[in-house]
Amino acid sequence: MIRLPGLIKKMPSFWERNRRKVKMVSLKKVIFKNRQVPLHYQIADYLLMMLDGGSLTRGERLPPEEELKEIFGVSRMTVRHATDHLVGRGLLVRKQGRGTYWTEKAASVGRGKLSGINREIFKITEKTEVKVISKHTDAAPEEVSKFLRIPAESEVIVFERLRSMRGEPISYTVNYLPVATGELVEKSHLETMTMMETLEKVLKIDLGVVEHVVEITRAGADAARHLRLSVLDPVLTVKTSIFDTSSSPVEIVWTHFVENKYKFRVVLDK
Repeated sequence: MIRLPGLIKKMPSFWERNRRKVKMVSLKKVIFKNRQVPLHYQIADYLLMMLDGGSLTRGERLPPEEELKEIFGVSRMTVRHATDHLVGRGLLVRKQGRGTYWTEKAASVGRGKLSGINREIFKITEKTEVKVISKHTDAAPEEVSKFLRIPAESEVIVFERLRSMRGEPISYTVNYLPVATGELVEKSHLETMTMMETLEKVLKIDLGVVEHVVEITRAGADAARHLRLSVLDPVLTVKTSIFDTSSSPVEIVWTHFVENKYKFRVVLDK
């Protein structure tokens, strides 16, 4: 057997050969305070936010599970569930002995997707007419103050909007925001953008988890008046709770749809 000690000595390790290809990212510790959404979904969402914001890079390696476990303060199992979710969507791929990498498909995932979904849910098209009925300050209802984590009956900024198509009302929306945030939103913003787009593009808030709760309710006096219904007529109500990337509440919204004029198709990933 021929020995080549000099050559062996100069042979770089696997890590040395690949360290230029792998960008290790140092993320700050993240604490999720929202217990209504499973942690692994919040972690997956947060990783996508970091990817879109440039803190993580498409085509490069994800930090190892042990590091992610420390960053998010969760078990390795929870981290694995989060990455499994992204692998299942084709956004991550595991390479034997090398780690977990973002795929080419991940390049198509951006913040516009979130706004696009919101536009579809709330039927924002070129044929939709949006009227901002009012912007005013009011005492927060109990559910609003609890969600925004402010003292009971604290003042909040309230927006009321009506969406119509060909002169027929489709939905009546009431947004509740903390005063510091709501004061920066102008009525003119909401004539061409959704509130979420305004929060992202105008106020530069990094939005995180968005929860939609859909149910059939009865129209109250305001909803009935604007939607041209009778009080207690059935309406499709969507309650939307929006958090930023640190899981702090941003706003809470109720949108009431005329039941027989609304149709939305949802396709969910596994």
